[in-house]
Amino acid sequence: MELKPVIHQHDSLNFEASNALMNVIAFFKGRLLGTMVPLWGIYLIWSSNLFRACGNTINLLYFMAEMILTAVTVFVSYSLVNRIRLIVLTIGRQVSITNEEIAITTFAFNLRFWNKKQPSTLVFKINELKIRKTDNPLRFIRISENFNYRVFELRDKTITAYVIFDYFDALLKEKLTEILVEVTPPELLMPGRLRHY
Repeated sequence: MELKPVIHQHDSLNFEASNALMNVIAFFKGRLLGTMVPLWGIYLIWSSNLFRACGNTINLLYFMAEMILTAVTVFVSYSLVNRIRLIVLTIGRQVSITNEEIAITTFAFNLRFWNKKQPSTLVFKINELKIRKTDNPLRFIRISENFNYRVFELRDKTITAYVIFDYFDALLKEKLTEILVEVTPPELLMPGRLRHY
């Protein structure tokens, strides 16, 4: 995997994720679409079979069964999309660090190709930041047995972001570790209290 170099601009360090992370995010989006298309295909088949079973007429039984089938399909679709969307929108693709702030540009979640959304930038003030090492935020989906990334979770009162540091220049891990030590209370820095990789 080819990592992109750090860019020094004035008083900030700017990191960009390797293309491999973009491929992983694209894989998740593709897998989601690969699940949604068969789901709606099954819905259409069941719906037509139900219509035939009701004598090709729209009666109360057909209407009630169709409403239940539609509600289940919409609920499952919404749950799948929302679960992936909430994670993708918090994974950092670019990180900029200054003395006072960390700005993380996240991935966009564009399933509707006619309505492209721009990535958002989440800004954390270092003196209000909570940072910790955590598990892979995409842990509910596996590509292979070794799919276990190493992640920093950044959080303040209102926003959360994840930085999967194996996809960035090693200097980012060092800088975020320094910030973690700086903002974490000393009693939590004792061995065994923080998770290390």
